[in-house]
Amino acid sequence: MKHFQIIDHKKNTLADNLTDNCKVCLAKCDFQARQINVCPEYGDKRRHGLRITNKSSCFLCCDKTKTTKLFRQKIEALSYTVPDLKIPISEIRSEEQKKVNRLVHNLTSINAHNIQEIYDLVPQEVLAQNWRKQLVFIKEEISKDLDKAALTFLRIAKHNTHMRSEFSIYRKIERDDNIELDKKNHKLRNVLLNTLHTFFSDFSRRNIYVDVAEFYFQVKFDYETVQVALYHLIENATKYTLAETKISISASENLETVDLKFEMISAHVKEEEREYVIKEGFSGEMAKKMNRHGDGIGMWRINQMLEINEGSFEAIFGPIKEERMGFEFSENVFILKFAKS
Repeated sequence: MKHFQIIDHKKNTLADNLTDNCKVCLAKCDFQARQINVCPEYGDKRRHGLRITNKSSCFLCCDKTKTTKLFRQKIEALSYTVPDLKIPISEIRSEEQKKVNRLVHNLTSINAHNIQEIYDLVPQEVLAQNWRKQLVFIKEEISKDLDKAALTFLRIAKHNTHMRSEFSIYRKIERDDNIELDKKNHKLRNVLLNTLHTFFSDFSRRNIYVDVAEFYFQVKFDYETVQVALYHLIENATKYTLAETKISISASENLETVDLKFEMISAHVKEEEREYVIKEGFSGEMAKKMNRHGDGIGMWRINQMLEINEGSFEAIFGPIKEERMGFEFSENVFILKFAKS
């Protein structure tokens, strides 16, 4: 077992796996290479040393190096890695910070939507002025328009589903390289409907009819990550599907997979754009023209969620079928393929 500590000239710790006993040895160490007969941590013979340069301070303790000369060469080589080591560490920190920033940004935005929904239903000034009788005034405001209250409930449920998906992505995918999935058998249609119902108000507002066929397949997957994929696919459908048309959702099976298929007339994707659609950060020309594109992560995230569940995602884009108000639409098909267990 090797133990080491690498500190740069600004006293930043670049690497450190020292135990408490190692730190005692380090505090007494004023030589570059020496053998010790009894290691306070392991009780064996080892070599350790400290090499200080104008760029770094490197301490190494090793039980494998046979001679002091070889050990000196090893600690010198370790100190030479400091300039290269600093770059990836800073990049890692930057990337991790981006992940946290993205989570905070998304959650802040979703929370703002929820607050807006609540105060659109019951004005904030009404609650503030009548705080002693809030329940009475809330019931009065809700009873004025029950349809509005029901739709608000669904929108808040949708936002909460989105919020849960953000937490799931961060906890299971972005926070740690070791992805931990909880794969169980689920009724595919039920999982779909659990997400789909929260978008009812979005489809109703644009007069889009969603036809879900009857199917009874059970598939093994991680519920949270698949729900993330469904959320993004359905959200895209609410944004890009042609108003006053129908979305057909069905499922079928073949020898290796159970396929969940979404068929719709939605924003046209040019042939030269199609290979990039599932790339992170990409938005098609028509999506931009419609001014409904986000950060370009929806299709990429769907593909990612299916892949970690040993499935796949397929998008089949058709030729231009219809033009309306300067926008082009095609018959497009999106298929979530789940591996049979």
